[in-house]
Amino acid sequence: MRKVGKLLSATVVVSTLVIGSSAAYVSTNSPETQAAEQVQKWGHGEGGASGTSTQSTTNSKAQTPWYNYEGYTTYDPSFTQDYNFVRALKYDNVSIDGYKVNTDAKKEFDHSKKVYDTSVEFNSDNEVVQITFFTKPDSVSKATFKKAHTSNEITKEGKLGNNDGTFVTYATNNGFYTAFFDQNDRLTEVTIGQ
Repeated sequence: MRKVGKLLSATVVVSTLVIGSSAAYVSTNSPETQAAEQVQKWGHGEGGASGTSTQSTTNSKAQTPWYNYEGYTTYDPSFTQDYNFVRALKYDNVSIDGYKVNTDAKKEFDHSKKVYDTSVEFNSDNEVVQITFFTKPDSVSKATFKKAHTSNEITKEGKLGNNDGTFVTYATNNGFYTAFFDQNDRLTEVTIGQ
């Protein structure tokens, strides 16, 4: 009984079954726990799509795809290729560090807030109108990004001024997102807007 008490007090995992929230880890010295703590520190994304949720499937309706990313987006850019991330972008349902673009908000910029390596733009009513996040340099090619996002419609593609690179803008249901690439066609940042 004493061993069980020590084991339970050594590692505590707190999780919330609310859709879109992630588990919080409180810890010990085990490698698994340290890895979980590092994921929380650097960044973690999770997403869901229709028919997949923590709710019972017997009486649940189809759900809008969603994706939530918490932490530094420059740590691991692979989430930008995640199927759930791409689908959630299409449905204007991506949260970065707890902020999501409100596609029904007034389209004006009033002030911004920096969260980790993400910039969140607000209107005068304090509604989120744009989110810009940076990605790990020299890690995702333009071809890889475009291949992962083929299910979303490209509305504009072009070069940035001063030979600073290129961009690709995609349509969402009620907004857009733009991927920016450097001179070597490597992803540098993504802007989600309305």
